Amino acid sequence: MNKIIPVSLAVGISILIVVIGVNSLNFEPVPPVTQQDLRIMIDEWMDSSDRNDLEPRLEIMKAYYTFEESGQKLSDDQEGRVILNQIRKMISFDIPKMELDQIKAEIRNDLREMGFNPEE
Repeated sequence: MNKIIPVSLAVGISILIVVIGVNSLNFEPVPPVTQQDLRIMIDEWMDSSDRNDLEPRLEIMKAYYTFEESGQKLSDDQEGRVILNQIRKMISFDIPKMELDQIKAEIRNDLREMGFNPEE
């Protein structure tokens, strides 16, 4: 009987600590696209024989907008600037701005559903 009380007290305190610990964790959604993902996609596009193909450029733009709208920013170093310049180069080819705006709006809605709070 004397051993049961301290053991049950220790178990109760342990459970309480675990519950408090789990509740205090800040669960933020995991970004769906990273800068490294963008780098890989852009490198594949740059190595492609058909750079004027619209489909891979649209996929990269969707990934970039997802990256941007999930609150991330390209790093302020050479790699980040190179990625941004390559994205600008892709856009300069013939992607209509209206289509890009529509893609960005769709991604914003998708991110809201995932728990992100994209800036307007």
